[in-house]
Amino acid sequence: MAKRLAVIDRDTGEIVEDNILFIGKKPYRVDKGYIKIFVAFLKDVVEDNEIAGKAIRLLFYMLEKIDFNTYTITLIPKYAREELGVSEKTFYNWLNTLIKKGLITKIDRYTYQLNPYIGVKGSSQEALKNDIGV
Repeated sequence: MAKRLAVIDRDTGEIVEDNILFIGKKPYRVDKGYIKIFVAFLKDVVEDNEIAGKAIRLLFYMLEKIDFNTYTITLIPKYAREELGVSEKTFYNWLNTLIKKGLITKIDRYTYQLNPYIGVKGSSQEALKNDIGV
């Protein structure tokens, strides 16, 4: 199910983002356990030849395991490569592409942080508490 909605600033009533697409199996009004992916992010990903069909696989792998309250993920290369079924060279090429494109930032040896413009997951109330732009 997909529905086009907007994000509105509660204080001013201003439309902050008018191009958001909610994608999921459950109706959009369910506010638990969802992942909201922003259209701006999807457009950047699918229109980039280095990401689409390549590094996007690693990106979606990370999205499945991310802590959306902090946008961080612990990424152990050995396990990620095994689950994705890719070589070490391919894994690091994809990882470096995601870093170069500004989609993720390396925090420490195995910890990465995704750019918050990707989307939100879980409860919108939790996202509001953490001021991530919902």
